[in-house]
Amino acid sequence: MELFRGVNRKISEGQLSAPTVGLVNTVDISHLTNEELLTRAEGLAADERASMCDLIETLAVIDERKLYREREYLSLFEYCVFKLRQSDSAAYRHIRAARAVRIFPPVTELLRSGKLSLESLVVIHHYLEDLDAATLVAWSAGKRVWEIERMVASRRMEAPRRDVVRFVPTSAVRPATTDQPLDTPLFAAAQVSAPMPATPPVPISFPPSPTTSMVSGTPPPPAPPDPGVRIAFTADADFHRLLRETQAAMRHKYPDGRLDGVFRDALRALLRKIRPWAYRKGARV
Repeated sequence: MELFRGVNRKISEGQLSAPTVGLVNTVDISHLTNEELLTRAEGLAADERASMCDLIETLAVIDERKLYREREYLSLFEYCVFKLRQSDSAAYRHIRAARAVRIFPPVTELLRSGKLSLESLVVIHHYLEDLDAATLVAWSAGKRVWEIERMVASRRMEAPRRDVVRFVPTSAVRPATTDQPLDTPLFAAAQVSAPMPATPPVPISFPPSPTTSMVSGTPPPPAPPDPGVRIAFTADADFHRLLRETQAAMRHKYPDGRLDGVFRDALRALLRKIRPWAYRKGARV
């Protein structure tokens, strides 16, 4: 607020003119036709790529000359985060891209043309010093990030991981859907104060207090909450294809592509097929 007050005061005193402030500089695009809007979006995207490439090339020279030290920063990452006001992830991507440009300068033209995205360059950055770097870059042009990740995965000499099932705290689990039944403890614990009815109330038996026991009077042990489960396994390319198709088909229900929701629905559909008797009369597995 102090910033806006100071700017308004300078405008009123004639030290600044309103058009040069640029705090609120919106453009009315409601009158544009559909074709004009599409052309505008494509032009803005091209300008954004050009600005990004200019920044990356500049960061490459700053990194080579260690110029961030002249601003009293210990690393280029600190310079990007604290001086250029970038987020941690944005600083990481820009620094990786800047060092990729230093290693293999031709990637700049692919970035400017949009044939290679910033995320794709981050993926192949580690392999730009290999003998087949030119082939790798040419193959990556126009590919999606997941396609490049799948291709470079064969270069990592790592043993396939075993299937892992681990229990995690309940707080680490985010529900995939909000269709929660009303008889869960979340709703059962809620109490609403209402005026006493005119007719005698029906006696209600409450559960024993959690601080006392009905037998010995000692505090009962707390019931542990149901933990979440973290599952990890290694699959082949065909499984990955099926998974992506299923995620795309379930976007209407899980817009963020939550795997737990997709797997839950798939498993329930499978059980309904092989165990139809379990779903008779409203039964659920």
